[in-house]
Amino acid sequence: MKSRLHPSKRKLTTWLETGGPVDVDDHVAQCERCAGTLEALAIPEPSVSDALAAFLAPPDDLVSRMNDRISDSLRNRADAKMFAELVGISLPTARLLLTERPLDE
Repeated sequence: MKSRLHPSKRKLTTWLETGGPVDVDDHVAQCERCAGTLEALAIPEPSVSDALAAFLAPPDDLVSRMNDRISDSLRNRADAKMFAELVGISLPTARLLLTERPLDE
C-alpha cells in the first residue's frame, strides 16, 4: 500500500472552503487526524476586530443609567430654582446650599 502524506493545513482549508480536490476528500474520509484538523478549522476563531468591538461596547444598562442621571439632574435643577425663589437668593447660591458635601471629621 502506498504511504500518503497528510494534506497541509492550507490544503485542508481550501478543501473545506471549496470542496476540492478529490484526493483530499478521499484522504479525510480515511484519516481521523485530518478529520479532526478539519473540525478545528471549521470553528471560526474570533477576530481582533470582534474582540475589540466587544471590549469597546457600551454596558447593557448605559441608556437607563444615563436617563436616570439626566432625570436626577433636571429634578435637582428644578428643586434649586424653587428653593432660590422661596428663600429669595440667587440660583447659584441655592445650588451651592443644596449640594451634598461630606462632613469633615
